[in-house]
Amino acid sequence: MLWWRNEQFWLIGGTSAHLAAVLQGLLKVVAGIEISFTLTSKQLGDDVDDEFAELYAVKWTSLMIPPLTIIMINLVAIAVGFSRTIYSTIPQWSKLLGGVFFSFWVLAHLYPFAKGLMGRRGRTPTIVYVWSGLVAITISLLWIAIKPPSAQANSQLGGSFSFP
Repeated sequence: MLWWRNEQFWLIGGTSAHLAAVLQGLLKVVAGIEISFTLTSKQLGDDVDDEFAELYAVKWTSLMIPPLTIIMINLVAIAVGFSRTIYSTIPQWSKLLGGVFFSFWVLAHLYPFAKGLMGRRGRTPTIVYVWSGLVAITISLLWIAIKPPSAQANSQLGGSFSFP
């Protein structure tokens, strides 16, 4: 099961820290902007007697937004896939099963991140969820603008509208 943990943390790191590192590198090369940071110690607070208290000491960072956005998009994709298949005149269950399997695979990989984000007693700042929701909505609207639903899909869903 060590390979599974490695896959999970590779996906979490790839969607947060590695992505940020690539963006910082591009900023440095293209715009000449260098981003610096300082290390600070964590304050454990009132959980001193808990031996795992340092695992729950998570502070707000923008690196939380991309993985949480991926979680939100996959949950919405599962809901939309089910609704499209159930309300379709010709349901395509194989497409639904393939999409749901992929979404659950991604969600299973991001489970340690979600568990750590929830932490204890809801200490995650609301701004993390707000920004992730805004990014997820923006990506969804961009996807619809780039690849609008076809007229055939609209008629299968019972819609009477068409795109130019």
